[in-house]
Amino acid sequence: MILQQYGIYFSYAALCFLLMVILKYLLNFRANKVYSAEAELSGGNVAVGLRRSGAQLGLAIALLGALSGSSAETLVSDLLLTAGYGALAIGFILSTLYIADRAVLPGVRNLEELKNNNIAVGIVEFGMLIATGIIAYASILGEQGGVLSSVVHFAAGQAILILLTLVFEKVVTRKVAFIPAIAAGEIASGIYLSGKLIAYSLILKSAIIGETHAITVTDKAMEFLTFAFVGMLFLYMFELLLDKFIITSTTVTEILSDNKIVQSLQLSACKVGIALILSAGIL
Repeated sequence: MILQQYGIYFSYAALCFLLMVILKYLLNFRANKVYSAEAELSGGNVAVGLRRSGAQLGLAIALLGALSGSSAETLVSDLLLTAGYGALAIGFILSTLYIADRAVLPGVRNLEELKNNNIAVGIVEFGMLIATGIIAYASILGEQGGVLSSVVHFAAGQAILILLTLVFEKVVTRKVAFIPAIAAGEIASGIYLSGKLIAYSLILKSAIIGETHAITVTDKAMEFLTFAFVGMLFLYMFELLLDKFIITSTTVTEILSDNKIVQSLQLSACKVGIALILSAGIL
């Protein structure tokens, strides 16, 4: 019985490995328009490495949605079902890269910046891909409504994530040249935005998984938006407290304008931690 269980674990890990290999070649094909991913990685390009790492880890997180749901009658059937959702998750990740290159960092040529080893852009893409994995996980797990349900949930989650990010960027650019700072390779700004993306996705995860009482499509949409709004409101409140009490020697404006990497990392980690607790314990 124990050996059989180990065999099952190995089968799912092998499936994840296979999907990661497929994703690798798809990412290589997409990047070939601007650079050779293998050459850049071999040459120590950290920015490209961050993008690749975020995609692979995001895929593994998304697969947890399939593994956490109800199982099929046989191991083979369940592996095929998981493989199907894995292919869907790869589609989610590739679509996110397309969106990230245009919406998350408007005016920035992401692939060109990655080729030039712009670590700040790489960090933002890492955060966006982890956020995508989290939303994909929730979308696949969700109400176990199948592929169509997963796609709808994912699209709604990604749309709100992009909207929140654009609003944040508009607000912060009133005080700091935020997007130009990331384009210029300022790591503190990249870390700060990456942390925001991951924190937002954790709240949206709970909003997607939490919609269990509504019956009609309208009620489901309203429940989803309510969960998301309340979660983001709580997150914003705690962000204000973190900005005041965690880093007392400086301000967020100074952290971003002066490229203070250590303080940005500390604040971002704390905000992701608060979002994690909110998503698990309150929503």
